[in-house]
Amino acid sequence: MNLIENHWQIPVTDGKIDEQLDTMKAAGLDFSPAFLRLCINRGLDSVDKILEATNPEPQLYHDPFLFYQMERAIERLHQAIAAGELILIYGDYDADGITSTLILIEALEELGANFTYYLPNRLIDGYGPNIERYQHFIEEGARVILTCDNGVAGFEAIEYAQSQGVDVIVSDHHELQETLPSAYAIIHPRHPEGHYPFGELSGAGVALKLAHALLGELPINSIELAAIGTVADLVSLTDENRTIVKSGLKLMSETLRIGLEKMLVEESVDLRKINADTIGFVVGPRLNAVGRLGDPTPALELLKTIDDIEADHLLQKVNEQNKKRQAIVNDITQQVMEQIEHYATLPPIIIAAAPNWPAGVLGIVASKITERYHRPTIMFEYQQAEQRFRGSGRSIEGINLFDCLTENKTYLAQFGGHSQAAGLTVLENEWENFKTAMLSTMANYQAVFEQPKTLNVDMALPLTIATEEFVKECQLLAPFGMDNPKPVFAFNDVELQQKRVIGNQHQHIKFSIYKDDTSIEGIGFSKANLFSPINLDETFSLIGYLDINEWQGNRQVQIQVLDAKVKGIMIRDFRSSKFNDALLKNRNTVFFYQQPNLKKWLADRVHPSNTMISYDEWLNNQALNLDLSHIALIEAPKNIEQFNRLMLNSNIKLVDLGVYVTESKWLAGMPSRAEFAAVYRWILGQKKGFDISKAIQVLSQQMNLPVTKLKCIFKVFFEVKFVIMKDGLTVPLPVDKTVKVDLVESKAYQLYEQSFKTEELLNYQTIEQIKQYINELRKN
Repeated sequence: MNLIENHWQIPVTDGKIDEQLDTMKAAGLDFSPAFLRLCINRGLDSVDKILEATNPEPQLYHDPFLFYQMERAIERLHQAIAAGELILIYGDYDADGITSTLILIEALEELGANFTYYLPNRLIDGYGPNIERYQHFIEEGARVILTCDNGVAGFEAIEYAQSQGVDVIVSDHHELQETLPSAYAIIHPRHPEGHYPFGELSGAGVALKLAHALLGELPINSIELAAIGTVADLVSLTDENRTIVKSGLKLMSETLRIGLEKMLVEESVDLRKINADTIGFVVGPRLNAVGRLGDPTPALELLKTIDDIEADHLLQKVNEQNKKRQAIVNDITQQVMEQIEHYATLPPIIIAAAPNWPAGVLGIVASKITERYHRPTIMFEYQQAEQRFRGSGRSIEGINLFDCLTENKTYLAQFGGHSQAAGLTVLENEWENFKTAMLSTMANYQAVFEQPKTLNVDMALPLTIATEEFVKECQLLAPFGMDNPKPVFAFNDVELQQKRVIGNQHQHIKFSIYKDDTSIEGIGFSKANLFSPINLDETFSLIGYLDINEWQGNRQVQIQVLDAKVKGIMIRDFRSSKFNDALLKNRNTVFFYQQPNLKKWLADRVHPSNTMISYDEWLNNQALNLDLSHIALIEAPKNIEQFNRLMLNSNIKLVDLGVYVTESKWLAGMPSRAEFAAVYRWILGQKKGFDISKAIQVLSQQMNLPVTKLKCIFKVFFEVKFVIMKDGLTVPLPVDKTVKVDLVESKAYQLYEQSFKTEELLNYQTIEQIKQYINELRKN
């Protein structure tokens, strides 16, 4: 369990916000004060900005001829169309590349052009212009090559085509290098010599602008394709992209593309409620899956076809590829996690490779591993025939993966990417050197691993404000995505009413919270661990999204939790009448025990990342360099004083409370004077001595006394010399009646009483009562 507490970045508002609210109300903005505060916190601090951000039908489309070289490109394409020259549309294998290719296909079809298209196979052709493919199509008669969603890095292939008298028109949106390829024209929203007003278009967005210029009007039916590419490629959902996606989602809800409609219906998508998540979680992944595993053409054909039977066939193929992709990703992720679970300590970077891991899915796996373990991760496919490792990497906030690879480029055959993601190839003879070098580089970032992750929160919100009306206002800011994230709210000091683990791997959580006479239900996807140390009726804070959940005709506001925090120490309850084996699954935990024989027993059963130490050993040497952020109390300490001294250690964040007892002193109770007297009278009648083990069992039945209590009584009697051991038997001794013996002052009685009180606190108080005890202890 990751105990590095995330940092919640919540805007601090000043007194001016009330003046702004008054001004906005006076200007006629008919929104709730809470929504206006939300807008101001998001930088929408004027009436015009709010009206623009909430406009349900934005119309912001910039003039396509503001692109540098757009006129030159359009003139050459019209010339080719008029002359019947063969035009090759050269696309890309991801959702953005597929949709941008189809936009241009449909534009050229409308103009009656002589054209063909090609989507590169990731596993064969690689990314971007491929000189062998260009050569093939030039031999087939292509006179113009029109790229989409690629090209600005295709120097060699483009130079070759131009040398063959073939004009290459590049339409792309990827990062520009210092020099540009020698293409006939380059249509790019951030062209260094251009002045296009918005630089964050996707490849499909650029294709839409090119089609607009080519046709002389905006191709309405292509807007939904551009919306898919825009959301799937994770570009900014502001400015012109907001118009594209907002309009495209509306068109998708009544799409004429039968393949797309069948996909949505099969996934039980309510066409009336399509949003950016529909693209992000349903459409985009399916289109991407096809290209990740081979030829992406079926995905394009699915969006293009007008034949019902063909659509069914293509959808089946796309879904099969998507399921295959999911299975491969899950399988590889599980393999890597199993490897990591055997590490004694987590390395600064996770590097893994196998010959049967398809390179096309490794970026997804790397993302999952990075998210789970908070470490940069690079996953490789070992390609034996080429004697190389080809991989994808992902990083965490604060570590620039591209810079780290640049530092070690001596060991790389090739690489590219940006701060958080990269693709790379390592030759087999440099493999070990590469791993050693990257481990050395990443070892310098230990402080980053220990830094909390920053989660941006829009505003703290009382539960009473989280109404359906408020959620509807928030939805006016959609579509949500890059640069326009879904609003995140903080709900402070709420009580946990209910919680229930769900999911086939018990990874999700359903819960309800309560405050100010208001109760709201919530859900957390893969957040079950987050709630494991939060107990019912406990006060805590959480952050998350607000949605309206509809089920069987009922509508209610629901929180989708992102993170949660408990004030003070966290305690997970593992107490049971039997030893709870779940405790043994911990990692990076210090296990505290009392009986010396438990150390070996624990060592044979727990992960090597754990530490086993007795209470006495720790108290006698607190200078031991132990990470006590996560501890597990296998047994209770001898006394309250031991527990108190341990809990005063401020490094302790999470306590797993096992405190298993084989014989409960608290349930047995403290021995009374009458019970001491009754046992002593029985002893006096055993003048020849007795077997103490058998006697305890007999007396337990005759006097109805717990065995634990009887053991205490006999220990006291031995201590005060009422009995001794002689020839293997316990025999009574004469007692000097002139000497008064206070049995409760005996050491045996005192130890029993200390254990009794420790048990009373740790085994029979509620978790909330124990937390209150610790918090009071730490205050004083």
